[in-house]
Amino acid sequence: MSMKKATPVEIMDGKSFRLRTDAIIILDGVEAPDKSTPAGQKARNKLAELVLNKKVEYETTQWTSMGQTKAVVTLEGVNINEKMNEFLASL
Repeated sequence: MSMKKATPVEIMDGKSFRLRTDAIIILDGVEAPDKSTPAGQKARNKLAELVLNKKVEYETTQWTSMGQTKAVVTLEGVNINEKMNEFLASL
């Protein structure tokens, strides 16, 4: 797979976001708390802080049955999947 560039325009929860193209990207290997919980809101806010409206690169690892893209996401060389897992471990 090759790296693609895109801009997240909406954060869905602590592990997924919508691109300007309407595609949904799910951070592969990240398990965030339910977005209705306080921890889930913190995770969602952290992901927004990291990627919202910024040009990210992503490499697809697989597709879900709903057509969403599981991917490894980077921003300026920083692995966002790892950053989120570190953050979630601190909750």
